[in-house]
Amino acid sequence: MSFEFSITCVYVDEIVNTFIEKMEMTIEAKVKRLEGQIASAVVGAAIELGPLGKILQHIFLDKFRRSCVKSVASSNLSNQMVDTLARQIVLQKFEQRAPSGDIYDEYIRFLSGEQQSLMEISYTKQQQKQKQKQKAKSQDNDTMAEFDKRHQIHIHLKTDDYFDKTVDDKKDKTKFSLSLPVSIPIFTAQYSVGGKTNTINVYPTVQFLYSHHIHSKYITEDVKRLLGEKSDEICSKFLSSVTKGLKEEAGAIEEQVDSSGYHVEVKSNSIRQNAQFSLVGIQPGVYIIGMKDQFNIHDREQHPIGESLQYATDEIGFVLFDKTNSKSVDEFGSYFIEQYILLDLLSKQEVAQNVIQYYSKHKKKLENCLESYDEKQGKGFICWRFVINPIENNKRCLITSIDRQ
Repeated sequence: MSFEFSITCVYVDEIVNTFIEKMEMTIEAKVKRLEGQIASAVVGAAIELGPLGKILQHIFLDKFRRSCVKSVASSNLSNQMVDTLARQIVLQKFEQRAPSGDIYDEYIRFLSGEQQSLMEISYTKQQQKQKQKQKAKSQDNDTMAEFDKRHQIHIHLKTDDYFDKTVDDKKDKTKFSLSLPVSIPIFTAQYSVGGKTNTINVYPTVQFLYSHHIHSKYITEDVKRLLGEKSDEICSKFLSSVTKGLKEEAGAIEEQVDSSGYHVEVKSNSIRQNAQFSLVGIQPGVYIIGMKDQFNIHDREQHPIGESLQYATDEIGFVLFDKTNSKSVDEFGSYFIEQYILLDLLSKQEVAQNVIQYYSKHKKKLENCLESYDEKQGKGFICWRFVINPIENNKRCLITSIDRQ
């Protein structure tokens, strides 16, 4: 179990860019001033804890009791120790603290959550999330178990000269087969937003089935039987079945929903957490999920349904390509609300949660900002801080947080 501790201090015209301050060798004096300001506000000049100091002391003690390090768990912080610890946290935040060789090293290491050494900084929640995700991915790679035989798929392809075939994309049957979409959804979700209820189906490529990103339960007899068919039949069946499935689902969903709220329900999911993938949009409600290296410009030219591939993003939200040229949150494309509902469900991206919140509560503002965005910094809401950046009185006002009430 890990715990995170964060103190955010903002002083205008003080430490704005840590890297530049270090390069110009001005950071030490500014950190020293900041250290004194924090200690003065929390503890006071006479080392007597005020209300803020007592709150901080209780927070420290409550966290330390959960430590597996005996010396930390049994700590009894005096006023002087709270003052020293507050100062050392500031120094560590800006990488100006040197190991002290005493109990404060253990305090700092514990309060920094996932860090493995005193020289590693990881105070923010976003850093904690990224580190935990990376750790989970590494564990998945190391502990991936082999599927039970009843869930295994064996595809056999014969070639007279494999190397020669891989040089020419048109002759590479292996690559062609791995890029085929499977017409049985690996993920299905139903969402309600803006008074409408819709269904999202995600279909895997054959190569994605050979990754460690899926649960074995997806490999059913129907999937095996489908992959035993010829390539042309697999593609034609995919295009016909996904369209038919959407029409049937649209006809079945007629209930009235609350137009002011957002609700999502995952119907089925065989994709593991923290998967790395590329997601391709075919049409509203229909997406193909593949590996990170799939759907590049060379793959798309030779892909059996290349004309149907409209746009693609990765699990972070970076737009890999986009043929829709749409800048609407209500129209299919790289800004379409469905895209960010999927990113939220599959990879828990913070930018996706921001988009959903704005769409639900501040849609007009979102549309106005998107309308004026020139896409110089890139496509998609991965460029969130550039999209949501109104200009007032010739001064840029960067919005970095949203109203979550």
